[in-house]
Amino acid sequence: MNVLLNSLSRNKKKLLSFSLASIFYVIFLLYVWTLMADTFSQVLDLFPDALKTIAGFGDDLSTAGFLNGEFMHLIGPLIMGAFAITIGATILASEEENKTIDQFLALSISRSRYYTEKYLSLTILILSLAFIFSFTLFISNFIFDINLSFSNIFYSGLCLFIYGSTVGSITFFSGALFAKVSQSAGIGGGIAIIGYVFDSVYKTVSSLGYLKYLSLHYYYNDNGVILNGFDLIHLIVMLSITFSCYLFGLYIFNKRDIKS
Repeated sequence: MNVLLNSLSRNKKKLLSFSLASIFYVIFLLYVWTLMADTFSQVLDLFPDALKTIAGFGDDLSTAGFLNGEFMHLIGPLIMGAFAITIGATILASEEENKTIDQFLALSISRSRYYTEKYLSLTILILSLAFIFSFTLFISNFIFDINLSFSNIFYSGLCLFIYGSTVGSITFFSGALFAKVSQSAGIGGGIAIIGYVFDSVYKTVSSLGYLKYLSLHYYYNDNGVILNGFDLIHLIVMLSITFSCYLFGLYIFNKRDIKS
């Protein structure tokens, strides 16, 4: 537990910074929605269909439909992805780069326990930020009277947690493999960005529809989770990636030489 508590303590400032940014963004976004709710459909008509598709807007023009496009499709995963990559890249690899990992391993803590507690702290931090998102939506629902259902709020947080866990696990696995913060962040960020690009391309170019299967963003929100809940197959794919990264990373971390 020493490793877990130490990791949570060292990353609390990052969690606070991302939480404040998330709270501000959600409240500001919903305030803007209250000003334009009656004219939202007219505003959308000004944009080409391809752009609306890329942005994640569909036929549902309710508050949840607006959030699905403006929040869940782009800014939400951008904030959550950046947080998960930041934590995932540093929480394990930085200990080796800074030569501080020996302080823990010298306490007769096994590599497996050290790795697992680090991964658990990553998961708790991502879950905390997802909760902040959902709780802010919950409070804003009363402040602005925007008629979000409990399922809308629950699925928004759960969806962002699953996405953050997947991106964070990929980054964490890269840290276990390469022990380099910059390399881990580059791999995690690259996969997230490529996923969004592929998701946008397949929606606008029918001949490139196969790219969606290579897109993390497709599995994350193609079903419009805040509106419709998770597609079971998509959920299984993301959880499989998450657990595979944990297990393969654990195996590699136990086998390779530790930089000290």
